[in-house]
Amino acid sequence: MVWRLTPQVTQAPRRRWPVWPEALGLGLLYAAAAMLSLHTPRDPGEIPNLWLANAAAVAVMCTSRRERWPWQLAACLLANLAVNSMQGHALLGSLAFLLCNGLECLLGAWLLSRAQVQFTGLRTPRAMLWLLFAGALLPPLFGASLAALVVSLQLGASPLAVWQNWFQGSALGSVAWLAGLVTWRIEPWPVLRKSLLHLRLLAMVMVSVGVALLAMVHTPYPFVFLAFPLLLSATLVDLSALLLLTWLVGMTAVVALGYGVLQPPPTVARWQSVYLYAALAASLLPAQLLAAAMAGMRDSHAELAARTADLKRANEGLEQFVRMVSHDMREPVNTIVQFSALVQQDHEAVLPSDARSYLSLVHTAGLRMRRMLDELLRFVRLQHGTLEALRPVSLGAVVQEALDALASGIRASGAQIRVASDLPTVQGNEALLGLLVQNLLSNALKFVPAGGVPQVEVLAVDAAPGSEWVQLSVIDHGIGVAEVDQPRLFQPFLRLNLRKHYDGTGLGLALCRQIAEAHGGSITLASVPGLGCRFTVTLRRGAAWPVDAAEPGGLAAPGAVS
Repeated sequence: MVWRLTPQVTQAPRRRWPVWPEALGLGLLYAAAAMLSLHTPRDPGEIPNLWLANAAAVAVMCTSRRERWPWQLAACLLANLAVNSMQGHALLGSLAFLLCNGLECLLGAWLLSRAQVQFTGLRTPRAMLWLLFAGALLPPLFGASLAALVVSLQLGASPLAVWQNWFQGSALGSVAWLAGLVTWRIEPWPVLRKSLLHLRLLAMVMVSVGVALLAMVHTPYPFVFLAFPLLLSATLVDLSALLLLTWLVGMTAVVALGYGVLQPPPTVARWQSVYLYAALAASLLPAQLLAAAMAGMRDSHAELAARTADLKRANEGLEQFVRMVSHDMREPVNTIVQFSALVQQDHEAVLPSDARSYLSLVHTAGLRMRRMLDELLRFVRLQHGTLEALRPVSLGAVVQEALDALASGIRASGAQIRVASDLPTVQGNEALLGLLVQNLLSNALKFVPAGGVPQVEVLAVDAAPGSEWVQLSVIDHGIGVAEVDQPRLFQPFLRLNLRKHYDGTGLGLALCRQIAEAHGGSITLASVPGLGCRFTVTLRRGAAWPVDAAEPGGLAAPGAVS
């Protein structure tokens, strides 16, 4: 199974050339990269220390359709054969190079195409790591192992020496510019042009190449200094521009090594030179990964900003619609409620029993519709509005006002309500906190077993010793809420019980959550079915509030409030 990357940035594919021009262009690119690699300084007869050609082939093939691969691979092989012939290699030796390079390119293209890198892009560290692993590590390992068996026989060299030179040259070349070629291949032209023509890139090219040359001349271990300007560039320029910088710095380092600008530390064995090239590759990798992470963050920020703008427009339209509906519907609903009440009051005695029943249903439905419109408008305003400056609010006064508003229902049900006498002062909006408490108390009075008497407790405690937060709890002994339903309880318009059993709009607890969160707090529920509910609202403590001497709390008589 091949790891498929999760697409992060899906871009419209660039317009592709016909197969023959594309294959010819790849062949020319391969030949140019091979000539550049062969003319970098190296020991006579040695494999180049920086092989760029295979990375070019892998980048183009993995971002093309597979039916084009035979033509593209053939163009690369012909270019490889031509370049080796121009270098004076014998035909048999050129064919050996042909086999190893061709299979290495094919393996890298297959691995990256299986990961769908042409669709996912490299704008995440995960995608960049996979490209470096599947395109810059595994194919050179395979090609070097094959070359150790085939090419060493043609060159008459040690298989270990051939393996080492092949692997470090091919891997370093892929690390230097494979990611850049893939990115330049799949990014749209306008984005690429804007990134590569930015003045920041020109400035960072001078800084990065200059630091690389100075470090090569004046420091014995320069590669750590190569990483600093690249890491800085990763935060200043886009991914495609940073990858161009990476290639330029890598080329600068290899040329400086070849011409003796940097004298490497002495080694006791030939194979130890791999440390030098490993250090160079390691100086290029962190900037590439950081640039990929920064690109992903920029993409996420742009996407979030676009979604936020869309959501804001949608919310503004929704709020306008709700206000319009609430205003336009309120008049006919009020008419229904008022005139149905007048008919009941003036003509109920002469109406047939079924007409009285129907009229009562109309009046009840009108009241429910008006209440729903009011709560819906409050919900939308609270969700999209901003709170006025918070001020100290006495929870004792808020609870008392809520109880006064519910007094008729309390008397009708014979409810027993216990209110703590030491309710604190909190920072908040008095009207909204009154709505929150009233909704919680209304639910506590409503959701009781048939024929039961509501028993409610209201108390407050510190959230933690010495904490600036207090927890206001409304506790009832009603029907309770099953654990599976509790996470959904604060969603708007959600009802867990039939309306014929318990009336309501389904917005009360959603409003409570919005009010608590608007104050920077929260609301939670603890419940056991059949035993009741405990709603806890966390609010920030306010300044001292002057109140009269409080009467001690206690369990009130039926229909009374303490």
